[in-house]
Amino acid sequence: MESISAEKYNQLIRSSTILEKDGHGEKVLLTAEGDIVKIFRRKRLLSSALLFPYASRFVNNARRLQRLNVPTVSDLRLGHCCDPVRDLVWYRPLPGITLRQYCMKDGSESIMDILAKFVASLHSKGVLFRSLHWGNIIVMEDLSLGLIDIADMRFYRRSLTVAERVRNFRHMLRYNDDQRFFNSMAEPFWAHYQDASKLSDTTSQKIKKLLSNHEAQVL
Repeated sequence: MESISAEKYNQLIRSSTILEKDGHGEKVLLTAEGDIVKIFRRKRLLSSALLFPYASRFVNNARRLQRLNVPTVSDLRLGHCCDPVRDLVWYRPLPGITLRQYCMKDGSESIMDILAKFVASLHSKGVLFRSLHWGNIIVMEDLSLGLIDIADMRFYRRSLTVAERVRNFRHMLRYNDDQRFFNSMAEPFWAHYQDASKLSDTTSQKIKKLLSNHEAQVL
């Protein structure tokens, strides 16, 4: 992990385009070289982030996804600044647009087929991406899909259980606009998801029922 001085940190901020910030400062930068720098602030003095910083999780998750042949960010490196206390990760962004942008621009049933197979592949490989939503799924030029913003993720040595799949779908449909588009294409999505996941009719219906019950409670 590279040690970043306060001077070097401030120079990085000045020389980059700020893509995201909050009341605590910059969160995401675009460098002149075209790299993304994600900046992590430790929110509590006593937390798991002290032992395993989110920046390290981000890098480890990217490497594990790459081993599973899941497209994601690349060319990663880590840095740490003591003043202010920040962990940083540099990476090459995944080329393309978000699934949300794609659906707003050119929504079609074909992308639901691709999305269903992609999500089924993640679930079959034991990937539980807690931040799975349409802003973190990238549609590339060849219409293949990849993942970004990957710090919050778990990997299992088995396919996901029914409960884990339902929880993941709740994350994926947490935003109203995404859910409305999904509902308009839900039938082909579930057909392709079941086929790609090799789930029985009973299991597939159970997932849909549990998800539907949750949506009804929210409404």
